[in-house]
Amino acid sequence: MPALAENATVLVIGAGPAGSFFAIQALREARRRGRKINLLILERKQELRFYQGSACGACREGCNYCAGGISPKLAALLKQDALDLPPDVVMGRAESLTIHGDWKSIELPVPAGKEMLFVFRGSRPRHRPGRHENFDSYLLGKAVQEGAKLVTGEVQELLYSDGGKPLVRYRAYMGPVAKELTVEADFVAVAAGVNQSPGMELEENQLYQSLRKCMPGFRPPRVRKALIAEMETDETVMRHIRGEVHFAQYGSHDLHIEMSSLIPKKQWVTVVLLGESVDQAGPDQRLRVIQQFLELPHIRRILTRNVRLDPCCVCHPNMTVGVAQNGYAHRMAVIGDMAVARLYKDGILSAHITASALVKCIFEIGTSRASLRRGYWPTVRRVHRDNQFGAVVFFLNRVTFSHPVLSRIVYQAVVTERKKQRLHNRRLADLLWKIASGDDSYTRVFLSMFRPSTIWLILVGGVLVTLRNYLAEGLFGLTWAGFGRYPTGVPKEDVEKKRREVASALGIQPRKKRPQFERMYSIKIMADPEAIFHELGRFGDSDRKYFKPRMVKVYRTAGEANEVGSVIRYDVWPKWMSFSILLEQVIGTRYLMYRVRDGFAEGGILVFDIEQEQEGQSILSIYLAFDLPKSKSLLKRAGWWLFGLTFPAFTHDVLWNHALCELKHWVQADQRHLPLASGSPSTVSSYGDDSLPVSGSGTSNTLCNTAPGARNCADRGSGIEGMGGGPARAARGGAD
Repeated sequence: MPALAENATVLVIGAGPAGSFFAIQALREARRRGRKINLLILERKQELRFYQGSACGACREGCNYCAGGISPKLAALLKQDALDLPPDVVMGRAESLTIHGDWKSIELPVPAGKEMLFVFRGSRPRHRPGRHENFDSYLLGKAVQEGAKLVTGEVQELLYSDGGKPLVRYRAYMGPVAKELTVEADFVAVAAGVNQSPGMELEENQLYQSLRKCMPGFRPPRVRKALIAEMETDETVMRHIRGEVHFAQYGSHDLHIEMSSLIPKKQWVTVVLLGESVDQAGPDQRLRVIQQFLELPHIRRILTRNVRLDPCCVCHPNMTVGVAQNGYAHRMAVIGDMAVARLYKDGILSAHITASALVKCIFEIGTSRASLRRGYWPTVRRVHRDNQFGAVVFFLNRVTFSHPVLSRIVYQAVVTERKKQRLHNRRLADLLWKIASGDDSYTRVFLSMFRPSTIWLILVGGVLVTLRNYLAEGLFGLTWAGFGRYPTGVPKEDVEKKRREVASALGIQPRKKRPQFERMYSIKIMADPEAIFHELGRFGDSDRKYFKPRMVKVYRTAGEANEVGSVIRYDVWPKWMSFSILLEQVIGTRYLMYRVRDGFAEGGILVFDIEQEQEGQSILSIYLAFDLPKSKSLLKRAGWWLFGLTFPAFTHDVLWNHALCELKHWVQADQRHLPLASGSPSTVSSYGDDSLPVSGSGTSNTLCNTAPGARNCADRGSGIEGMGGGPARAARGGAD
């Protein structure tokens, strides 16, 4: 059968994204070909309104049972289709994705050039300002602008006329009056979804039963129940997680969750849950499941300030996890999640894919059953085949991140890669980004998981480094009970910038050559700088609650907390590695700079940098740097060279990561708005470690600095010699 004829009548059943995408593209394609078609959209929901001056125009007042995430792929396609979402529709933009594992969380920045958006699909929560501005209404309004006619009505029966065209009998709602009407169409696109009522039984639905009479062998796709809640909170709290999307693939012994997400949207958080506990939850148990989820330790750490979340609306909708059988017939086909959807991700993108494929088929190939089987249905099968790989990907991902040892190995492999590779060369981070965001086919993701290079990274950077760090934690007696675990390194690409920033603030001349030892760590703390500064002042106190490793005794031997001239002693086993550090410079509550007074790291520096991101949220960074002693003696130079090769620098990573996580916990627990038992909120900055700011040599009698804004003491000798190194130093033992 040839493609659509001039003045053909096209009926779209359903005004969701699939129906709107189909209508927009069909009308545009008809104009491009110089052809006229009459396109009617039939929407069963009686909550249909029109608003003057609204960018959306037509508004569906109800809910559309969706998380409302616009993936990077879909965002790009919307721009390509000239469907740029207006500001009132966009409720937020992702800046990072955080994958929570049963060890530490992995934070993934949104790559440059990519865009993830958050929207509301319908006009609920009902009391939301500007609720008529939503994603589905925007698309529906665009379809109407393109020339679609929109009718509120519910399909009663689908059948064929004597001429072989689809006949659709429907009940049209005209205010309080309902009228039975029939339309004969040249083609019918069925985009009614799997949630005409949330969680409905597809086999018992009237429309699906009618479709079976017209589509020989039609079977609806397999669905699974999801639990979606829109939670309202105070916007002053939401600013702490604005731009962050959180994914967790485990719950607890009592709460069986396979997949969950938290999506911030202004003063709302959309919570989406999948898993056995959701499958079994009845209507009276849904709120309890949500409450159990919000009380999980790894979720409580995300939601700061002990905030109360009020569920504005909760639904238990179907989620398509299979594929329809024979979803096409003469002049008729199903699209969107009535046909197939990308597994657990991107249902709206699936709607666009199937709608686009169907439009192309009916204009270029034809509308017969044979034409649809040849030109349209292969697209549905491709999505389904890709989903089969996706099922394996999500299974492996879930097993990994719900297991403490496996998640630690993957976390460590990602961190190791960030230390050594620039952003564009990080394969593991890119792989996790694609899994979490849906920004690639599951087939390619699956193949990437089993590349030799990926396995090598996990074995060397994950397994071996994890074993090494685990042994180091045991040696130093470090335990993780009672507080959260966060990555604390700094990405390779950010190190140089931070080094220059610290050097400039402290008035130190940058050196051309990197120090022989250099480390930088960073962590996000939900507190103002003053609280963190105060806690750092306890660094030399015996009753401090952080940095208390076995075999290392840290105590103040002179001066007062956070006062220039104070001295802190490290007694280390073995004894010859002991040393002292002197507080040389304090700038407000932002910088504390210590200088190593003795030992093999003499002249090195330890800098604390407290940067306030916003009210109640700061980034604490630590910079360590030193050079090994120099000597004119060839034998001593060889000895120090050998020492440098064997020096266990990674122990600093282990010690400071543990110490910073402890410090974060106690600072946040001391804030009156946080209960002690809740752990620490939010997530850390980033990972990696590599090179950091300055490490200068200086003489041990230098106690002060003249940088603007610093609190100084009297100069007992020569000034700081910057980062260019100083005179050769004799080896006197000690360690950093």
